[in-house]
Amino acid sequence: MPDRGPRLGTVAERRALARDPIVVASEAGTDAAAADRAHRLGVLEEQALEDTGDVLPAAQPVGPGGDEARADRPLGDRHPLRILLAEDNPVNQKLALRLLRQMAYNADVANDGAQAIQAVSGNDYDVVLMDVQMPELDGLEATRRIRARWPNKQLRIVAMTANATAGDREACLAAGMDDYISKPIRSGDLLSALQRVPVASQSPGRADATAAR
Repeated sequence: MPDRGPRLGTVAERRALARDPIVVASEAGTDAAAADRAHRLGVLEEQALEDTGDVLPAAQPVGPGGDEARADRPLGDRHPLRILLAEDNPVNQKLALRLLRQMAYNADVANDGAQAIQAVSGNDYDVVLMDVQMPELDGLEATRRIRARWPNKQLRIVAMTANATAGDREACLAAGMDDYISKPIRSGDLLSALQRVPVASQSPGRADATAAR
């Protein structure tokens, strides 16, 4: 089984770049040797993350005022988005929602592709985080149907899949998806994908697409 203890390879580098305390999140039950190593590297606290094992993003030090102060605000405050999460696995749902909350986002949840289409029909989302493999209707077919039904809708669809080959990425793009992140979801990948989504005020076709719903 893969080692799911705290990822400490970059902790020493972060310690050299920032004076803030570093907190590592890991699964409950991390062994004593790993904890001791964390202590030697300057990690002040280890937080159990029972269901995911994902590392919470470290706070970035910023200076006072201006653009730096604005950059310290959560992404959801600086870049507001309406988000639909289409994911059937409860653990993956919990991880994605946790990461979104850390960025000051809330999201509606659909448990399969059919529910995702129904949600899109009744709401004006900016982005759908679409799991590729779901029961009833998978993410690829759900995306095809969304694009066929609302060809002018200003909606970005981001594929989420454990299959990270070039062929899988091409299949997602061919189905009408706009972006791609691999699973398990990492906070940096999710943040970058959300930053690429235009906010409603920057989407010129939003009013027309809403009227055509």
